[in-house]
Amino acid sequence: MRNMYFLTILVLFQVISNIQCLSSPIRQFTTYRNATELMKNVADLWWTVDDVDKEITFELHVKTTGWVALGIASTEENSRDADMGIGWINANGQFYFEDRFAHGFVLPVKDSTTQDWFGLQGREENDWTAIQFKRALDTHDTMDFPIRSGINVLLFAYGPVDPNPDITYHEDRRSTHRLSLWKS
Repeated sequence: MRNMYFLTILVLFQVISNIQCLSSPIRQFTTYRNATELMKNVADLWWTVDDVDKEITFELHVKTTGWVALGIASTEENSRDADMGIGWINANGQFYFEDRFAHGFVLPVKDSTTQDWFGLQGREENDWTAIQFKRALDTHDTMDFPIRSGINVLLFAYGPVDPNPDITYHEDRRSTHRLSLWKS
């Protein structure tokens, strides 16, 4: 009985430790195996890797009512040659999501080969935008980078307004992260 009590306390401690680093005040669409805070009090990311279907599902929460983006890059230096998913909720509450690719320091263009990032759902609540999306771990698309075991370079950015007709420059609303997406 004592061992069971200790185990319960240990599990609760691990769950609380994972939760307290996150800042989003809104609930996730589902539960995930992993989470991280991308930008303190501004952006949180949850994800689960599905080894059977060879895909990954992300959920991104950002303190904005504009567009939000997550990308996979070949290098850590910048968004040069980055595979990105960009989403937003319009004024009528409709969710939009696009597969894009950044060629250097210019506006990411819509992926001209195949659409491999798939928007699942999104909402705005309390001045936060939440989007859920997925993609294959390796799409075999020349405008995508494979998501591998080990360290991946993730890019995050957001804008203060919805696209009209396209996304605005993110200015300093961005960050780069080196993450192992197979944490647990």
